[in-house]
Formats: sequence, structure tokens, C-alpha cells
Amino acid sequence: MINLINKKENIFDDDIAFVENWDFSTANLNEKNRIQAITQVASICYQNPKALGNESLYNRLMAESMGLPSSSFEFVPVLLDYENPKHQEILKLEYSNSKKFGEQLDDKYLLTNYRALVYDYENLQEEFSFDIRTIFNTQEECKIIKDYFKVFLYKVDLPTRSQMVRHRISWQELSRRYVSGKRVPFEFYISEKLKHNPKVKALVKQSEELYFELLDAGVKPQEARRVIPQMAYTQIWGAFMPKQLDNYFKLRLDETAQWEIRQTAIAMQELIK
Repeated sequence: MINLINKKENIFDDDIAFVENWDFSTANLNEKNRIQAITQVASICYQNPKALGNESLYNRLMAESMGLPSSSFEFVPVLLDYENPKHQEILKLEYSNSKKFGEQLDDKYLLTNYRALVYDYENLQEEFSFDIRTIFNTQEECKIIKDYFKVFLYKVDLPTRSQMVRHRISWQELSRRYVSGKRVPFEFYISEKLKHNPKVKALVKQSEELYFELLDAGVKPQEARRVIPQMAYTQIWGAFMPKQLDNYFKLRLDETAQWEIRQTAIAMQELIK
């Protein structure tokens, strides 16, 4: 199943920011695991624990954007074996989303994701002799996936998140469009260089007060959130293929990287080790 492996807390020295390391390697073992993986991601984004394992939510996410599933489907890793006859039907294509969004592990495997697989089936059904969405991985293949597919959940401030999402990996973030500050209170990161300026705390207080005034006046959270300052915290999932993870470490462990995002990379590296 989908499990939390370990966690690094207090990465910004304020007892709020953290990085969690999750195991999604068995997400494509069966349909039940797929549903759990996808709703696990969505339950954080919508801040709704009841969403976990919810099949109706899964079905809604499947058809979220004109037939293309939600990006949460990218958190289901799929290992394709060049020696497997069924997998060969996907791998033989010169172009496919499975290849575009996948990574070659060696001459034997392609590591891709379930969203790409669904998109290929929606667009290239005539190329296949069966429904490729029914491809599941074995326990042995899941062990291989575990070595290469890494998933993290972060709690960071908005500017740090903005730097992180410049990396082209799979992301899924807490939606303040749907999750109001009344249901999940805002938290704020005040950096060392800002914490001694009284105007910063005053800005936070005034912004929150205005936000709740707007909600009480009937303004929807998706509009009211515009008045919340950039120092607000968010939660965001990230799923990494091997080259993507190497690139993140190369850029974000560098001493010239901004301190906050460097702390995410240091924490990720420690959690993996």
C-alpha cells in the first residue's frame, strides 16, 4: 500500500516546514492501490481525509480535464518491460506519452506513469489489441520501482514552492481555491531577515483580517486568497524520476541556491539515505 517512510521536520527552524518521504512503489500493483495512491495525493490537496480511498473521487479525477486524468494520476508509477508481450505494444510506438513522460532505466525497462498510459489509450486505441489501462505491475517489478521512483510531500512557503515547480516533475499542491482559511488556517514563514521588522507581522495580521472579511462578505476563497502574502505556507507533492531527482540535487544542493530550497534538498537526501 501507500506508506509514509520517514520525515524531516523543522527544516526552516520554525517548527512548521517539513519534508516527508513516501513509498508509492506498489501504486500500480492493483486497482485498489491505484485508487489509494491517487486519493492519497488528492486528500492533501483538498485537505479532506475522507477522500482517501474514495472511488467516486477517483472516477471524477479520471475525467477531470476533457478526458485527460488529473495530474494526481502521475503519482502511479508504471514499469514497462521490453520482454513482456503486452508491454511491447506500448513500447514499439515511435511516439507515445508513456515514452515522452517516462525514463529508460536500462535496455530492459521504461519507467513511466499511469496518466501517460491512460492518455495513450484515449488517443491511440487502434494501436492496441487490449485496454492498456489494465496493465498492472508484479511484486518484483514494484521492488524495482521502489529503487527509482521517489515521492515527497513538502510544507514550504510560496516563494520556495515557486522555485521548486520550475523543475519539470509531477507536482500536486494544496488548493486554496477550494480549501479556505476557515477550514485550514494559514501559517506563515517569516525568515530570519524579516522577523525583526514589526511591519511584517502587521502585514500578516492585516492580510488575514481582510481575507476573512472578504469571505464573510460572500467572496469565494479562490478570489479572497489574492490578499494573502507570499510568506504563507502551502503543501505540495512531488514525484521524481531518477534523472529529475539528480537534477534537483545538482541545482538545489549547490551553495549558491537560496537557503530555504537548499534545506528541502538536504532533507530529501537525508531521508533517502
